[in-house]
Formats: sequence, C-alpha cells, structure tokens
Amino acid sequence: MKGSNSKQNKALNLRLVLAQIVTLGPISRIEIARNTHLTKQTITNMVEELLAANLVQELGVKKQGSVGKPSQMLSINKTAAYTLGFRINEHDIEAGIFTLDGDQINRLTMPYQSNDLLKQAQFLFETLLRASQLATTSILGAGLSFSHVKQRTVESYQQSKALQLLLAEALDLPIAMETTASACAAYQMLFGEAKELHSFVYVHISEVIESAVVYNRKIILGQNGLTGAMGDLFVTPETDDTTAELGRLNDFASLASLKTMINQPDLSNEQLMHYYQTHPQKFENWFEQAAEPMRIALHTLESILNSQTIILGGDINDAFLDKFITQLRPFIPSIAQFGERKVVRLVKTPDVENIALKGIATLPLHAALNHENMQTLHLEHSDTMLTPIQQLIY
Repeated sequence: MKGSNSKQNKALNLRLVLAQIVTLGPISRIEIARNTHLTKQTITNMVEELLAANLVQELGVKKQGSVGKPSQMLSINKTAAYTLGFRINEHDIEAGIFTLDGDQINRLTMPYQSNDLLKQAQFLFETLLRASQLATTSILGAGLSFSHVKQRTVESYQQSKALQLLLAEALDLPIAMETTASACAAYQMLFGEAKELHSFVYVHISEVIESAVVYNRKIILGQNGLTGAMGDLFVTPETDDTTAELGRLNDFASLASLKTMINQPDLSNEQLMHYYQTHPQKFENWFEQAAEPMRIALHTLESILNSQTIILGGDINDAFLDKFITQLRPFIPSIAQFGERKVVRLVKTPDVENIALKGIATLPLHAALNHENMQTLHLEHSDTMLTPIQQLIY
C-alpha cells in the first residue's frame, strides 16, 4: 500500500509505517520507503513518534549491500502494551492476556449466566491483570468475539455489538469486535502464515463453519459487518428429511455435526478433542462424511475468489487437523491450480489449538493499522482519557 506525503495524511502514514514494522519487522527505514513510496523525511517523522511512545524499538544494524551505510532495524516493542482477548459462547467466557506480538501470558475460562456476563468478564479482566502483575494503563485494548450457535447470524451479530458497547464501558477499554474467523485472519496477516499475502480465505471449523475473506490485506466485512457464514453453503443435492432443505456444509463438517454423529452433544470443543485422542475410531465415519462436502466448499471458494491460498483452522487440535486435511486430498481441480503459485492451495494453521484466542487478542492492534479496520473498534472515551499509545494509534 502506498502512503501520502501530504501533511493532511499523517494518521494514514503513521498506520502504514506501523503496519510495515508489525508485519515485516525487523525492517529498515529504507525498506519501508521502498514499500510505501513515502519520503525519507515522512518516515523519519513517523518513526520518531513511534519510538517516543516506546511502541517501536531499534534492534541494531543491517548492511543493505556492499556499499553505503548500514541501516537501523525497527520492530514492534511487544511489551510496550498488552492486549486481551474475550471469546464468549452461550456457556463460557474464555479470556487471555497477550503481548503485542501474540505471545500468551495468562489465560482463564469460566462459565457464566446471562445476567452476570459483564460481572464475570470484569472478574476475569482483574484476575488476569493481577496474575500478570500489570496495570490497567498498560493495556492497549481488548478483542471480543461472541457466538451463540442457536441464534441466527444476524441475531448473534446484533448481540455482539451491544456487548461490545457494554464491555467497553465496564472495562474502560477500547474494544474491537469481530467473528472468530476474522480475528484468526487478522492474526495470520500480522504474525502468521499470511504476513506477505495480499489475498486469502481463512476457514474456521467450530460448532459452525466460519470463514473470513481477505483482499488487498483487508478483511471484507460485508453488509452491516456480516460476512463469512460458510457453513450455510449448500454442498449436496440431498434434502433433509425434517426440513426438506438442501444439505448445508454445517450439516456434514461442523463440530456440531460431529458431536451429533458420535452421540456426545454436551461435550465442549476442548473435551471433544480429548475424546478424539482416546476414541479415534469413533470419528472415522465423520471424517468420511465431512471430507467431500468440505472439498466442494473449498472448490467453490477457489472458483469464485481465486485467492492466493486458503488457510484452515478451527477449535480442533493438530492431530485432528492433519487427519482432516489428509481426507481432503486430492483437491478438486479449480482455477486456483493454474498459473504460477508462490504458496500451496491449502495451508494448515500452526498452533491451531490456540489460534482463536490469539486472533481475538490481536484485534486491538489490527484495528490501528488501517482506517477501515477502525470500524471494528469502539472507543468509550475522548482522547484525553486515553493512554499515550492509544492516543497515538487510535
């Protein structure tokens, strides 16, 4: 992305320079100039502000070639501030505190009742701060993802927006809200498999199957912020005996469909993965059932979007993901296989068991890196109530 050397575009340039340092660091000022087309003076000004806020640090020097001066390398200062992630479903709150580069410091999960959700979230927030020996002022913001499997997508989204406002007021923090799939896509762009990609699709296998489409390094939010209901794709001409509807991907390849097949509907996703480790034979029929519908869905994404790759993850463990990907091969031929490819058609998410909360905690930093991303963020207070780092990047 190119910046602007006009004085009126300071916020744009600051975010652009910070995005370069976060995703490509350690990186030199020369490399930032080459990537953004900003002048040396503009980059110097932006970097000085980031250094003054301690958000960026200088690591040392790197020789750019056989002649000329060595260049000072810049990277994000991962302990300049911290972020939180709140992942909420209809039964549990999972919360964690992370460094700016996505390293987990502490994590807690607890059940809640609908009438004490905010109280429980505040309890987790305070407990995590104490356990991590951090002050509230050291927190950049929190990411939020809320899902309720029994609700329609629009109802869950509306509840998420309402919860975002209440949580921002209760915790006195900037809150960035996204779906789990979009949060994981944000993490992949900043610190994962998509640091140098401009387009990809992230697919998240959970109670339902979500996706996030990234184009030109921006998550496509869709009308009213709603997008990514991949599990609603029709993948078979067969109809349901009860509803007479065509078969959806969720009916075959979601974790909800898996729990139904093995007659364990009350297991949490974490318990489900433990059950898989001890009873793998009970999952064979599901893998066989789920593979072809997922192959069809992935082929549909490739045919419509032809993105650089599809990244597959979910609320599953590494062994489960390996098994599933094996079942998906060979992939259905599509437009994606033609032309020069710099990355394979399907990428496995590393550290898949932790990707969801990591991604959600990434959202406050991700929001700051692009003007469009800022629409996912709610700031409860005016600039005068923000910390210096919050004021600088928000």
